[in-house]
Amino acid sequence: MAQKPIVLRVGEDIKYNHDYFNNEFTKRFNVVANEEPDRASFIKALKDKKYGDFAAIYRPHFQTGGEMGQWDDELIPLLPASCRIFASAGAGFNWADTEALAKRGIWYANGAGASDEAVSDTALFMVLSVFRNWWRSQKAARTCDPDQFHAMHKLVGSISYNPRGHILGIVGLGNISKKLAQKARDALGMEIHYYDVVRADEATEKSLGVTYHDTLFSLLGVADCVSLHTPLNAHTQDLMNKEAFAAMKDGARIINTARGQVVNEDALIEALQSGKISGAGLDVHYHEPQVSKVLAEMDNVVLTCHNGGAAITTRINFELNAMKNIMEVVGDNGGYKGEPLTPVNKK
Repeated sequence: MAQKPIVLRVGEDIKYNHDYFNNEFTKRFNVVANEEPDRASFIKALKDKKYGDFAAIYRPHFQTGGEMGQWDDELIPLLPASCRIFASAGAGFNWADTEALAKRGIWYANGAGASDEAVSDTALFMVLSVFRNWWRSQKAARTCDPDQFHAMHKLVGSISYNPRGHILGIVGLGNISKKLAQKARDALGMEIHYYDVVRADEATEKSLGVTYHDTLFSLLGVADCVSLHTPLNAHTQDLMNKEAFAAMKDGARIINTARGQVVNEDALIEALQSGKISGAGLDVHYHEPQVSKVLAEMDNVVLTCHNGGAAITTRINFELNAMKNIMEVVGDNGGYKGEPLTPVNKK
């Protein structure tokens, strides 16, 4: 009987999809766990071929499996020629050089789709929060002080707006932001505009009722609230900088559920302090997990702990989809079988 292809698991073992793992995945593959606690020992293990000629790398949980650090030109050339795919939980992939993996003939597949509902809900919550100033009201209520209660009861009504009739500007029209567009349009009555480096097809634009802008600054000039949905890379780091904020409407709002470093933190603080930007909702942070103490003290800023996709349903599907991606790519003999369900790169 032929030996089953090896899958190297990085990070914690599966937690949710035991039936699929036992009845489908391990019937096809021999799963071995990385035992190295740090980058140096992991590099040595790869050089020594400790885990053999594995056909895939499997990361079931995006919050673990990062002990080896950045997957870059130091690590990737050490992977065996037999490696076909790196399948990871999570939507982000800024910690892995996907182009370098592609040059080695290795697919990188993320958990696209698994967190769409949860992250779009988070963005919708942020939109509502920055229009209605709910954080100010919640903060005052938690003091249990009648004077602060009355003061905020008076203030919030004089500085808040209904989202209906306002323009939501979306940067990056992907699966998450398409759901946000639909929710903000149908539930809140907002008008949706978007910018993306690749324009959506006519049918998609029509179904979502969205208006396209061919430049970022064109979108920023009309949006009452901007929601960011772009991956972090060399082109998008500090995308929202001093010039970008200057191009926005006076009193506009900004939401970031993408990656912290898409927004230049100093520029955002300056725009908030000057009143150019009237509010911000940030699920992600520039120096994460360190949150800016300046932003934390601002009453017009809503902050969460990168919990956009934090739902059990998301975790279950992240774990399952990573296994399914490997099942699609690696054949019984360890060779290429097909393409992943959610590829990020092209080998």
